[in-house]
Amino acid sequence: MELNKLRYFYIVAKYEHMTRAAEEMHIAQPALTKTIKALEDELGVPLFMKKGRNIVLTPFGEYLKIKLDGIFPQLDRIPEELKSLQTQ
Repeated sequence: MELNKLRYFYIVAKYEHMTRAAEEMHIAQPALTKTIKALEDELGVPLFMKKGRNIVLTPFGEYLKIKLDGIFPQLDRIPEELKSLQTQ
């Protein structure tokens, strides 16, 4: 599992919308869709399902998002924490 794929999943899960997530990440929507599909294939479970014109998390997707809720905020703080260590 690549960290980049998990980050893409996390942002799509936040919006439950491929186009909005792609816009936030400044990538093409087809590339994002392909990455999410590759992650689903790698994990062997569907992470999203269609609901009308939108997508929603499956129970597997909900589980993964909850797990990542604890990881990504910590990862995002690392650069700031390293800078503060540098100034000490």
